[in-house]
Amino acid sequence: MNRLITVFIMGLILPNIWAQGISLLSDSSKASFTLSGFADMYFGKQRGNFAQKPSFVYNHRVNNQLRTNLLLLKGELQFSRFRATLGLMTGDYSRYNLAAEPLWARPLNEAFFGVKLLKKANLWWDVGVYNSFIGLESAISSDAPTLTRSIVSDNTPYYFLGTRTLYVSENKNHELGFHVLNGWQRIALDPKMRRPSFGVHYKVHFSERFSLMYGTFYGSIYPDSLSIGRFYQHVNLAWNQGKWEQWGTADFGLESGYVWGAAQWMTRYAFNKHWSLAQRMEVFYDPNNRCARIGANKSTVLGSLTLCPSYQWTERVVLRLEPKYLIATETILKGSTWSWQLNAGIALKI
Repeated sequence: MNRLITVFIMGLILPNIWAQGISLLSDSSKASFTLSGFADMYFGKQRGNFAQKPSFVYNHRVNNQLRTNLLLLKGELQFSRFRATLGLMTGDYSRYNLAAEPLWARPLNEAFFGVKLLKKANLWWDVGVYNSFIGLESAISSDAPTLTRSIVSDNTPYYFLGTRTLYVSENKNHELGFHVLNGWQRIALDPKMRRPSFGVHYKVHFSERFSLMYGTFYGSIYPDSLSIGRFYQHVNLAWNQGKWEQWGTADFGLESGYVWGAAQWMTRYAFNKHWSLAQRMEVFYDPNNRCARIGANKSTVLGSLTLCPSYQWTERVVLRLEPKYLIATETILKGSTWSWQLNAGIALKI
């Protein structure tokens, strides 16, 4: 049945792609190529002088060493009706977040191509590896208010392999995407998990100051023979006024009758064009270890408070110092109910 659906979908899409590919041959003069890079270096410490942070942390994970969290080089080719992106990476983010992937897939940050389906509307069909539509914190640390990621961001997908139909309105106030995916953050094809997963996201800018985003995922991380479905929902709000920026997120997961969820609130105040201060308060609840695998045996609540002063040295270089305090209702933080972390980082965009 899944193969029949795939054949049917491709039968609808391929003729259009073929026709559009031919039209590109006469449109090559409008091609543009962009090459960009990003480097994220950090040094971390933790209470107890442990070599690594807890297992549910996938970014800036190593302590007591000067490390590269993400080194990324990305090329983007753009035509009027065609686009392609390839991003190759290395560093601790790739090493830990893609540990379940085969070696050939671990350097892939993005690798997709797309075709514009309508000439006069910004409607695209993309296929390949692309950034996740769930959450607002990406692996690019300088794009986020704080140096490190939240617990919920580290334990939801950073990327997907699949296909998406993406629409952006002419004034860019509305974005709507439909996704057919190879599971919950998985690049490699697994013969035991052939059923596709699905996702939808919608983002709206009510004004220059206020936006709302909703994303949902339905699929599985288990073999098809177990018939266990995962239903996940994410909502975030962003608001800014003057020197203040604020973000709020809420997440809810349901799987085989078990539930988990998370919430966070982040703010950032810009003192001037160089200095800013951000904070994050978050709580994560996963009593049955369905998502974060935090190791709890009870209905454990895990939370943290993060402060992050930043110095924007230039438009491309930012320096950060981030103390973080974590607390739990069970001894899951390296044998304790509380812990502190300290990270210093420098990020460079090219």
